[in-house]
Amino acid sequence: MKFKKILTLFMACVVLALFGCAGAEKQQVAKPEAKQEANQAGESKGKTVKQIVEEAKFQIVDYDYVKGKLGDKLRKFNQVVVIDARPELKYDSGHIPSAINIPDTKFDKFYPQLEQFKVTKDTEIIVYCGGYDCIKSYNVAKLLRDKGYTNLKIYLAGDPDYSTKSYLEISTSYAQKLNKEGVIFIDARPENVYKKGTIPGSINIPDTKFSINQEPYLKLLPADKNTKMVVFCGGYACIKSHIVADILYDKGYKNVMVYSAGEPEWKEKGLPIVIPGEEANQVKKEEAKQDTKAYTGAIKPGKDEGTVDKEFFKTLIDSRPDNIVIIDVRTPAEFQNAHVKGAINIPVDDMYKKGCDSVVSRLPKDKNIIFMCATGARAGEMWFGLKDDCKYDMKNIYFLDAKVDYSSGNCEIK
Repeated sequence: MKFKKILTLFMACVVLALFGCAGAEKQQVAKPEAKQEANQAGESKGKTVKQIVEEAKFQIVDYDYVKGKLGDKLRKFNQVVVIDARPELKYDSGHIPSAINIPDTKFDKFYPQLEQFKVTKDTEIIVYCGGYDCIKSYNVAKLLRDKGYTNLKIYLAGDPDYSTKSYLEISTSYAQKLNKEGVIFIDARPENVYKKGTIPGSINIPDTKFSINQEPYLKLLPADKNTKMVVFCGGYACIKSHIVADILYDKGYKNVMVYSAGEPEWKEKGLPIVIPGEEANQVKKEEAKQDTKAYTGAIKPGKDEGTVDKEFFKTLIDSRPDNIVIIDVRTPAEFQNAHVKGAINIPVDDMYKKGCDSVVSRLPKDKNIIFMCATGARAGEMWFGLKDDCKYDMKNIYFLDAKVDYSSGNCEIK
């Protein structure tokens, strides 16, 4: 009798250990995103991105290797091509200098750039994305290998590593956004060229003079070395912006960016070029009006297009009004592990693999919708994909551009 009681107690403990947390929606600990995305790609379960890359026999390179290959940071597509595999939104706001964007979810759309730039099959190509937990660089490298490219490498540490060691390059759309916000723009061209016309709000720091004597020009800049500033010159073939940015970075200005497309693309896009001293302030006035508008809607928008205010979103995690729906755009496996209470799952991959209708048909009607994921990348990808590719009416639809930690079960916004 005593033996039976002990055996019964032992079996009960085993059952409790195996199944005690199965029904807890928020208490399950999420697996690392790398493993989830790897599973999504059809790879073996439980493997890290590094293991998958190594098994595929792609060479992994580090920052020093990439830095050496970049040289003066100008585009040299006949020698080396750097590819950012992240969504357009992330690429626009900061990428490794000279990199082109081929998002893994839009590979077929962006791949023709390689033909446009006459990249040969044996040209060295370095692919990167959002760091060690990001599978996107592997996805793009694999697709390129299938296309016949033979000299492929992966910078696995990616953007998180590079951005702590050097400055980044930005696109025209992001440069326009920063210009509207009043960020300092630096024209690195000669003074006589600058005086003929420049981007609104720009100051002139010619690279030739700055290289010889920095002091007079550093006095033009704020003492706070965390101040954002954007350096530009005469386009992708112009090295002047990189020379000035390198000096500024070495001087401790770690928030410097380069707008490599520069004045030519700014003008080509129909954006204003002004004569220094004769600037009109319409853009800044419009931005100021936008900032002072009172918040009266059901959703408090963030500063950037399509975003929701992070602090406002925090109030919705545990409970929210019936007219607000949170849509988690991660993979079903990630969603099952842990998610915000009451959220529904519509993976962003469905938009590219199954088409716009597969997503649009599942969007709640007459509701305020907020997309979220683990970093903001896929949520933004869903928002801009619906807007630009699906031509969907984005009224009352937002996305959370923030890192979310699901491991504690509390979905903490970072």
